[in-house]
Amino acid sequence: MNLKKIMASLLVASTVLGACSSKAATSASDSASASKSDNSSAQVENLATSSSSATETLDNYYGTYEEEDLDTSYDEDSATKITLGATSEVTGDGATVADQVVTINAAGTYVVSGTLTDGQLVVNVGKEDKVHLILDGVDITNTSGPAIDIEQGEKIITTLAPDSENTLADGENYELADGETEPDATFYSKEDLVINGSGSLTVAGNYSNGIRSKDDLILISGTYNVTAQNNAIKGKDSVAIRGGDYTLTTTAGDGIQANNAEDAEKGYVAIDGGSFAITSGQDAIQAETNLSLQNAQMTLQTAEGAGSTNLDTEGSYKGLKAGGALVVASGNYELNTADDALHADDTVAINGGTITVATGDDGIHGDNSVTINEGTVTISQSYEGIEASEIYFKGGDVNVTATDDGINAGGGSDTESTGQFGADSFAGGGPGGGDQADDSKFIEVSGGVVQVSAEGDGVDSNGNIIMTGGTLLVNGPVSGGNGALDYNGTFVQSGGTLMAAGTSDMASNISDSSSQTAVDIYFNSNQSAGTLVTLTDSSGKLVAGFVPAKDFANLVISTPDLTQNEALTLAVGGTASQVADNGLVATDSTVEGASTLGTLTLTSVVSNVDQEGNAVSASSMGMGGPR
Repeated sequence: MNLKKIMASLLVASTVLGACSSKAATSASDSASASKSDNSSAQVENLATSSSSATETLDNYYGTYEEEDLDTSYDEDSATKITLGATSEVTGDGATVADQVVTINAAGTYVVSGTLTDGQLVVNVGKEDKVHLILDGVDITNTSGPAIDIEQGEKIITTLAPDSENTLADGENYELADGETEPDATFYSKEDLVINGSGSLTVAGNYSNGIRSKDDLILISGTYNVTAQNNAIKGKDSVAIRGGDYTLTTTAGDGIQANNAEDAEKGYVAIDGGSFAITSGQDAIQAETNLSLQNAQMTLQTAEGAGSTNLDTEGSYKGLKAGGALVVASGNYELNTADDALHADDTVAINGGTITVATGDDGIHGDNSVTINEGTVTISQSYEGIEASEIYFKGGDVNVTATDDGINAGGGSDTESTGQFGADSFAGGGPGGGDQADDSKFIEVSGGVVQVSAEGDGVDSNGNIIMTGGTLLVNGPVSGGNGALDYNGTFVQSGGTLMAAGTSDMASNISDSSSQTAVDIYFNSNQSAGTLVTLTDSSGKLVAGFVPAKDFANLVISTPDLTQNEALTLAVGGTASQVADNGLVATDSTVEGASTLGTLTLTSVVSNVDQEGNAVSASSMGMGGPR
């Protein structure tokens, strides 16, 4: 018995089990609205699946991992040895050799090593039988089919032996019966397939897929380098990844895919850890139902990235794509995508982690909702930054740059074709657009810091905007036709800090039904990017200050420190002692060298004034104004 291998396995199992804690499963919609600060377990709720064998599974993960899935140990003395070669040899029971095909036909443990230059390893055991397959320096090429073909068994657990390098390759053409399309992968399984261990596996999918299971595909650990014409890693019912290092490259398919569309409880992808470098011809990771991620390190590129041209607009080149709910709980994700970076046909919830995006289309899109509870989200390049029917900012740090709308509830210009892959879908509701409000579309800011830099509308809602807390900083358009704030219903503010700079011809203040004081200032001429704007009270104390990052002629200010019936001095230029990177000025700053423009006295909750402090009608200055 190899005690070294047994002890290594027990160490892995105890480490994983020690990190586990109980969790309660909730619905995808609950996850989208659950705040990490309110309920930390909401970050790791099991949206992916439920398990009937809870006593054998590990908690606190999105995927379902049984204890046997982690077990890399085996009894070397009793295991059957298979040595591949020109004349393959079997030492022990349960396997046969015919020409260049080695077939495992009985339950048990099999240690495989050696090289097949044009052959195949087949597993075909009883439906209730399990096989533990140890790959210990395997190199198999099959020019006419899968290198490893698992035909039948309850579950096949494959272990990549320590320090082993294993290579699988197929040919560009398979010998299939007329009308047959499968098998279609270099490592192909009709049954549940688990891969664990600390060795490496290199797979060349020259025909179609790299690694594929028609049931559940579970990857625990190991180092993987997979190239494929179609999908690199594919599980029909599910893909669950606990850890490991993955370099995945595809020509025309997805990096990771689960595609069961017949069963709502299947078709999910659960990522619970690991390091990923994915370069895909289409989607980087695509789940037919839910996609849940935590503790992962990912660098993803689809097509040629954000600058892709001449692509089929009917294709899909998204980064993280879910047919149901998409949840990111923790980890680090860098996405460079031709299509939407994060996309869900239902809801998107960001509960933590760091996400960096450059995309040729939407940064984050949810047909129903997008919720950011915690985490850092930086969208450095996008057509539209964040888009959904309902958008919630509850915490975290969000920075959006967009060539059209920065934040868009309800579509807006999503039907335009410029740089996009077809029109996006949204939840049902009124048509919106124009001056007609659709109450099913709204943006709610209750926490966090949200920065927007947009060439279109900065923050655009076909319905309403609600702000009860947090910080919203908008550097809007510098030319006409769009505004820093645009809404068809109302913008009701009762808390938080709002600074919205942009052009004056389409400027909008918040609604007069708000309870927090706001002022919309129209400047006589354009102010240059980087110009400090301050409001100070009669004692010289700074009440509000902002340094817009783009040229502006209009600035909306609303903070808890802004009050009515108090004379405020408006000044521009100079310097402040404490200016954050986002342009917000601390109220205990010292300001020097500013030029006074006028004195403002705010006589109502919502005021519109020129730079001298004279009340103006927003409709006379442009097309916006309070509503």
